[in-house]
Amino acid sequence: MSEFDAIVVGAGPAGTSAASKMASSGLNVLLVERGDPPGSKSVSGGILWGRELSNLYPDWEKSAPLERFISNKVTGFLTEDSYVGIDFKTKKFEREKTGYSVLRTRLDGWMAKKAKEAGATVITGITVDGLAWEDKKVVGIRQADDTITSDVVVLAEGANPRVAIDEGLRAPISDKDVAIGIKQVVKLSEQTINERFNLRNGAGLAAEFSLGFLKNGVMAGGFLYTNKDTISAGVVIDIAGLRKDNKTYSFDIMDQFINHPYIAPYLENGQLQEYSAHLVCEGGINYVPKLYGNGYVIAGDSAGLSFSNGMVIQGMNYAIASGISAAKAAVKCKEKGHYGESDLAYYDELMQHSQAIEDMRKFKGITGVTWSPMIHEFLPKFAENVLHDMFYETGEPKKHLFEIAMENLIGSRYDKKKLLLESYRMMRKM
Repeated sequence: MSEFDAIVVGAGPAGTSAASKMASSGLNVLLVERGDPPGSKSVSGGILWGRELSNLYPDWEKSAPLERFISNKVTGFLTEDSYVGIDFKTKKFEREKTGYSVLRTRLDGWMAKKAKEAGATVITGITVDGLAWEDKKVVGIRQADDTITSDVVVLAEGANPRVAIDEGLRAPISDKDVAIGIKQVVKLSEQTINERFNLRNGAGLAAEFSLGFLKNGVMAGGFLYTNKDTISAGVVIDIAGLRKDNKTYSFDIMDQFINHPYIAPYLENGQLQEYSAHLVCEGGINYVPKLYGNGYVIAGDSAGLSFSNGMVIQGMNYAIASGISAAKAAVKCKEKGHYGESDLAYYDELMQHSQAIEDMRKFKGITGVTWSPMIHEFLPKFAENVLHDMFYETGEPKKHLFEIAMENLIGSRYDKKKLLLESYRMMRKM
C-alpha cells in the first residue's frame, strides 16, 4: 500500500493548485518543494491573467497577495532614440479586474499555505532525484537513498523539468524551446509609482516591448509591471541568437533596457531589491509532451504550458488550470481504484479542451513571428522613421502617409519578398 495517494513535485502555481484540489477532495497528498520556504526560488514579478484561482478559492481576490489590478496595457517597440507603441487604458479593466500584477515569492508562498490548510503535507528544502518505478509504473519519488511511495505523481517542476527529462518523460530542452528571462524588482514608493505611471486607486500597468536597438541578430523583449511599491523590470532573450552572436551577454541586454531613455526615468532613484534569471517556455504546442503515463502526469511549465503572441503573455493561469485538471484526474482514479495510463488519460482529455491547449493549438507557429527579424529589426525602425517623417516639421509641403511609408520601405535594407512572406505569416498567426 502506498504512503500517499498523490505526490506533487514543485510548489509553483501548478503544483500548489493540484495539491490543494486533491487534498480538499480527501486525498492524502504530499507536496515536495526544493525552495525553503515555498516561493523562495521563484522569480518575482508577473501578471496573473484570468480567474482560474476562483475555481479553488472563490474569495481569492480578497485574500491572495495581489499587487495591482491592470488598468493599463502597453505594447510597443524601442529603438535607440524612440518609443513607438499602443497604450490602452480602459475603465472596463477596473470594473472587470481580469489581471493583477503579483510577486511570485508571495503568491507561491500563499498558495502553498492554502494547500497545507486544505490538508496537504508540505515538505520544503528537498530536491527530488528521480522517480520510483515498479513494473514500468511510477510508484513514487526518490531522494538520495529514500523512496516515498504514492499512487500518482504530479510533476510540476517548472520550466527546467529535470526529473521529467532525466526519466525520459519529455525531450531535453533545446534553444528553440525556451528563452532566458532576467528580472529586477526595484523599490519605489507607492506615490512615486502612481505619479510616474499616472495611476491611482490600486491600478497598475503591464507593458511589453520589442527591443529594436540590439545588434548582430540578437533578439529580445522587455517588460515593465507595476506592483504596489516596486516595479518588475526585465527582458526575455532568444537563446539561439545570443549563442550565435557569442559576444553579447544577457546582462548587457538587461542593462541596455533599463537604461533606455524611455525606460530609465520610470526606475530613477529606485532601490534594487532582487536580480534573478530563469527559463521561459517558448516552444509552443510542439514543445508540449505527452501529459500523462502509467502513474504520473505533467503540469504547468514542466509541460511547456506557456503562451505569448507578442501582445498577450499567459503562463500562471495555464499552470493553475493544469494543476486543477491533474487533481481532477487523480480524484477520479482514486474513486475507481486505478492509476494506470488509461485512467490518467482523463487529465489529457481535460487539457485538450482547456484554454491553454486551445490557445497554443490556434497560435501554432507563433514563435516564428514573435522571434522574427521583422518584429525585432524591421518594424521598430520602420515605425520610428514613418512617424518621424509624418510629425517632424520641415517647412516643406506635406506628403501622404502612403508616400512616406513607401519611401521608408524602399529605403530599408530589408528583403522585400521576405517582408511580404513574414507579414502574411504575422497576420495569419497573430
